[in-house]
Amino acid sequence: MGNLIDLTKKARIQLEKNQLTDVKAEIVFVVDTSYSMQHLYNNGTVQELVDRLLGIGMNMDVNGSIDVFSFSDRAREVGKADERNHTNYVKDNRIITNGGTKYAPVMRLILDKYGPAKKSFFNGLFGSKNKKQEIPTFVFFITDGDNDDKSEAEKLIKEASKQPIFWQFVGIGNTSFSFLQQLDTMSGRFLDNANFFQVDDISAITDDELYKRLLNEFPDWLQQAKNKGILS
Repeated sequence: MGNLIDLTKKARIQLEKNQLTDVKAEIVFVVDTSYSMQHLYNNGTVQELVDRLLGIGMNMDVNGSIDVFSFSDRAREVGKADERNHTNYVKDNRIITNGGTKYAPVMRLILDKYGPAKKSFFNGLFGSKNKKQEIPTFVFFITDGDNDDKSEAEKLIKEASKQPIFWQFVGIGNTSFSFLQQLDTMSGRFLDNANFFQVDDISAITDDELYKRLLNEFPDWLQQAKNKGILS
């Protein structure tokens, strides 16, 4: 728990620098489980990422947690990681590597869960107005390679550009991430809803530097989303 306390403090420093301390969001961690990621599970890097991202979640998430999703050829919602269960989260939830790399299935899960379509139905039932626009979703999407379903993923990012969802893509390794670079700069979106950066070894980056990079573009998106009426 001591380590999580330290991470939470470090994350808060970067949130303060970006004037995000009063912002609440759904914090989502999407992690690649394709076979090529196996060494990052074996050496503890993915478990460390759960802990490091939970440092942001403890400060920023509406529930003080992070929602974890995994993907390879298929996708699944793993569940919440929080201060009570984070220590052996990867092992306890049997997050294992297999298969290839497809982005679209997990993107669809996220749009279905956090997008406004379903929420607006229940808001209408209970007479609430524009409730869906109050809380953004901040997705940290970690992968070690480009995907096999580029056209489907591109369509979903365009669809998501009209929703209160921001995607922070992180490429791990020295391979090419041309598609993620394309998503970062592509035209045809209602709002620029994605950012991308690449690191050879994410475990070698200090916590302060990692938080700085992860939070770099979110404040600008947040303001633009408010300006365009996506968020209240």
